[in-house]
Amino acid sequence: MENNIPISIVTIVYNDVLNIEKTIMSILNQNIKNLEYIIIDGGSMDGTVDIIRKYDTSISYWVSEKDNGIVDAFNKGIMKARGKVIGLVNSADFLEPYTLKKVSEIFTSSNTDIVYGKMQYWKDGEKEYVYKANHKLLTKFMSLNHPAVFVKKDMYDQYGLFDDTYRVAMDYDLLLRFYSKGAKFEYIDSILSNMTLGGISDLNWKLAYRESFDIRKKYFGSSISLYASYLWQIIKRYVSNTVDKLGLPGIKKFFRTYFSSIQKEKS
Repeated sequence: MENNIPISIVTIVYNDVLNIEKTIMSILNQNIKNLEYIIIDGGSMDGTVDIIRKYDTSISYWVSEKDNGIVDAFNKGIMKARGKVIGLVNSADFLEPYTLKKVSEIFTSSNTDIVYGKMQYWKDGEKEYVYKANHKLLTKFMSLNHPAVFVKKDMYDQYGLFDDTYRVAMDYDLLLRFYSKGAKFEYIDSILSNMTLGGISDLNWKLAYRESFDIRKKYFGSSISLYASYLWQIIKRYVSNTVDKLGLPGIKKFFRTYFSSIQKEKS
């Protein structure tokens, strides 16, 4: 069976001239049929738009204009998308060469709503670790990596877009909403996407944790276990950050192995 399911990839970007080309090339080199590529630029002034123009004939749609932030940009792209499956790959993130072929095969052969896989994290140009996602843990924390998640457009049509109530954890709210509605998830045991550490959720981790706590409370109600889980996550993050600052690789490895909420594999 030929895998021709239409896939739309949305990239949002703002003043990222150093990274946008790598992201664009990782999408355009996927070598699949029925690929729609959309770029939503927030009005960049650093040369990003010049890079986008280089690939004008290969990009299905792009726009450069002021927006109301990340959520607004995501939603613009999703509303423009015409594919049956939508993936979000932000500037500075990049897909593995085989990603969309694997994703297409799964959606073509099964009745799943969401396909996801592993994410390779990078730091200072070096591979840091691989994050092995697990949708069954979504009720506890954000256990998926959005650039390695691909969603049927029908899910957005039925259950809505990103909620602009959230500044950082908007992707967690979206995926937990889909999960709570009974969406069918399927896992690919491969690295699908790559991300550099130091993004908005890393820099604003306290806000991300607080918003995630509020999101879980919205869907599941308040409870002692919810508060305890939130406190434990805060403690673990402080310990992890301290270990990083002290430069203790042995302790860092021990901490990741025994205290990380989800499995992190060595790159």
